[in-house]
Amino acid sequence: MEVVRPFVFRLPREIYFGWGKGAETGGLVKPLGKKAFVVTGKRATRETGILEMVTSSLKQAGLEWVVFDQVEPEPSLEIVDAGLHKAYQERCDLVLSLGGGSVLDCGKAIAGLLGQDESVVPYFDGVKQLEKPGVPWVALPTTAGTGSEMTNNAVLTNYHTGVKKSFRSPYLVARMAIIDPQFTVFLNARVTASSGIDALVQAIEAFTSPRTNPVSELLALEAIRLIWEFLPRAVAQGNERQFREQVAKGSMISAMAFANASSGPAHGLSHIIGPAFGIPHGEACGLLFPVTMRFNKAVLGEKYVTVARAVGIRGESQGEVIDNFERSFRGLLEKIGLRTRLRDFGVKKEMLREVVREELIQRSLRENPRPIGVNEAVELLYEAW
Repeated sequence: MEVVRPFVFRLPREIYFGWGKGAETGGLVKPLGKKAFVVTGKRATRETGILEMVTSSLKQAGLEWVVFDQVEPEPSLEIVDAGLHKAYQERCDLVLSLGGGSVLDCGKAIAGLLGQDESVVPYFDGVKQLEKPGVPWVALPTTAGTGSEMTNNAVLTNYHTGVKKSFRSPYLVARMAIIDPQFTVFLNARVTASSGIDALVQAIEAFTSPRTNPVSELLALEAIRLIWEFLPRAVAQGNERQFREQVAKGSMISAMAFANASSGPAHGLSHIIGPAFGIPHGEACGLLFPVTMRFNKAVLGEKYVTVARAVGIRGESQGEVIDNFERSFRGLLEKIGLRTRLRDFGVKKEMLREVVREELIQRSLRENPRPIGVNEAVELLYEAW
């Protein structure tokens, strides 16, 4: 009998899931504070009416709020500090993040530091660690894919050095997550596909992670099954409620799994090439996963076979199953309209070695079952070109 290694499993204290839950935000968060700092992006939530829906619910609950709508697609240290400064000025005691992964990460960092410090920089650099919780953070994702609503890390970028990595602490876990699949109806097909494939790769990497545990494994397999089946339908028929709900559920479960295991080399490499070449994170993860699976199949073959069989892929041998799974995965990318090669983004092959530096080799690459350093990372990128 296999020995179960000790593990810890963390999630937000409360998770509300359901169509229309976003309109209940005010009542749900009222016990947590009196004045909310609402972090969001520059346009999307205003144009779709989602921001007004949420702030109206805050008003109905008798809460005050301030909107901070300056978050970039890849949140910088400067924008976190700017938001933190405004939240102090406005005397906010609660942070709500309404948006995609970048917005969630930015708001998460602000909430963790509010009342404790005035800059995220020493925490990003590893000079300081959070010693206690900040103010309550509530996550309201508007995409189904990044999983930041479940994690204890905020992915930020230092644009002066080009380093993209996580500010991480157990105190960054959301106090509450409100997941409303209705928000995702406003996503176009490309964003639906990109965020969904991010969630799928997260689930696969959680299942194969060296940090996995029995709970994460069960969640990851269910997430893989749901996203594999329903993501193409949500991309093709974005107004269908049942497809949006199933993809949102799969994304939520995927996030629960990888937040308590770890991501893997596709994510680690995407953090290098995404900022360098302006490649959307989900698309980067999708095109990189097949080459990282091929790299890892000698040590993770049985796990990949389990994943493949969960989505109905068969074969006469382990190698045949994995080959069939790789072809099917690439076929899924093409079916939902995502690019499958780095060259499709206009990247020149000779540029790849230039962007891989030692300080960019983060934990998801170093802890891979076959450790990945600079040379291995470059070779994998060449293979994905």
